[in-house]
Amino acid sequence: MFLGDIREVGYSARDIRLRIALSTLVIIIFGFALFDGTLNSFFLSLLCGPPIAYYLFCNLYVLIFSSNKTIIAIGPNGFKDRRLMQELIPWPAVARIEEAAPTLAQKILRTIFLVLGNLLSATPGTDTEGTGDTIAVCCRPDSIQDHKPVFSLFHTARATNELRQLRIETSGLTVSKERLMQLLQTYHTHHNKTLNDTGV
Repeated sequence: MFLGDIREVGYSARDIRLRIALSTLVIIIFGFALFDGTLNSFFLSLLCGPPIAYYLFCNLYVLIFSSNKTIIAIGPNGFKDRRLMQELIPWPAVARIEEAAPTLAQKILRTIFLVLGNLLSATPGTDTEGTGDTIAVCCRPDSIQDHKPVFSLFHTARATNELRQLRIETSGLTVSKERLMQLLQTYHTHHNKTLNDTGV
């Protein structure tokens, strides 16, 4: 691995198309269930239909607008996730990189999609209590105070009392969560050490 190179990560068009196809199939199945006329079928469709429709919309959005673009860039000076911020986050601003606990919304969606197994996940699936497909990059707020988060359908950036946590969703990317975390941690450790050694 050449740590002077810039690594670029995008969406996997194949995985996105598979998600769209499977989501559409599930919506059609729930649509036919509405014609069953039973109360159980109605409530099942009412419960699962909207989240799956939203999931389908998100993947269509990605396929149309982002499938051929660089989503995450990792280099000697820092990293950038264009879904979160347009500016580069310098390595000295990063305190630590770790697996993120799933949000309540992620737990709910993961519970709904559990019946579909791992087919709707670009990486091996986990249960609702697992860490899932999200990486938390904890940044020093004073180092990125001028960096403004952009609007995103899928990702959030939240602040704590001491650190600002950027949540990077890895599902659907061309690399796995484990590989992306390894790249981030390796670049962060190496280039932070280089800056400290040079006194910058």
